[in-house]
Amino acid sequence: MRFLLLVDRWMEETIIVLLCTIMVSCLSYTAIVRYFLPFQFFTNLSHMAEELAVYSFVWLLYFGSVLATREGSHFRVSAQLALLPKRLQPWRFLVGDLLWLGFCLFAAWQGTRLVLITFQRSEPSMSLGIPMGFVYAIIPLAFALTALRLVQTYIRGVQVRDEAEDIVKGRISG
Repeated sequence: MRFLLLVDRWMEETIIVLLCTIMVSCLSYTAIVRYFLPFQFFTNLSHMAEELAVYSFVWLLYFGSVLATREGSHFRVSAQLALLPKRLQPWRFLVGDLLWLGFCLFAAWQGTRLVLITFQRSEPSMSLGIPMGFVYAIIPLAFALTALRLVQTYIRGVQVRDEAEDIVKGRISG
């Protein structure tokens, strides 16, 4: 049980730090090779490192969106919602979040189809030679995790501080 709590609390941060480390290491390697080690062996490895850095960056962005959802700090247009009557305020994000949840589930489903089709065609990446299905797997994974984190915020009753509401009510100068 403790392990699940650790995963729930630290999964995105751990993965993001790992991906950022991979990306920075790969890009540093390619810069060093480009300027100081212009030998064929190192140059071939730098092509692989560049591709790995790109994939790490893409995965990092997707996990960043999952983390933003978990923390309730994702982008919303909500200034107009602060003007709702007091009795409707607790539900002001529900419609948008339900639409977002539907989109996440749709994207996870379509992403899964993309991954399965890609594995059937056995398309390898250019430099690393890994099946592109592994690279594309971030799409259904991230959208499924985003949907899970979105549902978790409602189950846990996490209230997101709405900066737009503060601006409309004059608590923060715009």
